[in-house]
Amino acid sequence: LRLAAETDTIPSNAALSRLLGCAEGTRWLRISSLRMEERPQGLPLGWTDIYVDIKYEALEAHVRAAPDTLVSALIEQHYGLRVAEIVQQVRAVDASAAMAKRLNVEAGSATLQILRRYLDAKGEVLVSSVATHPGERFSITTRLQRAKG
Repeated sequence: LRLAAETDTIPSNAALSRLLGCAEGTRWLRISSLRMEERPQGLPLGWTDIYVDIKYEALEAHVRAAPDTLVSALIEQHYGLRVAEIVQQVRAVDASAAMAKRLNVEAGSATLQILRRYLDAKGEVLVSSVATHPGERFSITTRLQRAKG
C-alpha cells in the first residue's frame, strides 16, 4: 500500500546533486510516498522520493489520477518514451532525524537506501528514485543459478 505524501518542485542541493549525479540547482518534480505494512496500525516499510525532469511537470496530475501506477509507466504512456534499462544501487545509510520520523525508527538507525535510475535506449535518465527502508523491516533476496553445462 502506498500513500502519497507530497508532490513538489525543488532545486537540487549539493547532497541531492551528488546522489542523482546532476548539477547543483537542477530543478526536479519530486513525488514522495510512504509504503506501509498492509495491516491495521501497520508500520512504515519505506519512504520513496521520485525525481523527474521538470519538463515533465504535467506528470503530477497523472500521478494524482493514477497513484498506484509506476511513474516510469506514466512517463511512457503520456510522453511516448520507453524505459530500456534500470540501474539499481543499494547501500546502507544512517537514518536522518527527518527520515527516522517518517519511518518510525530512531535517528541514526540503519536503513537501506535503494537508488534506481530508469534509462532510455540512449542512456538518458528518465526517472530517478531514492527509496529508504528501515533495516529491520526490509531485505533484498537475490538468487543466482549456475548455467547448465
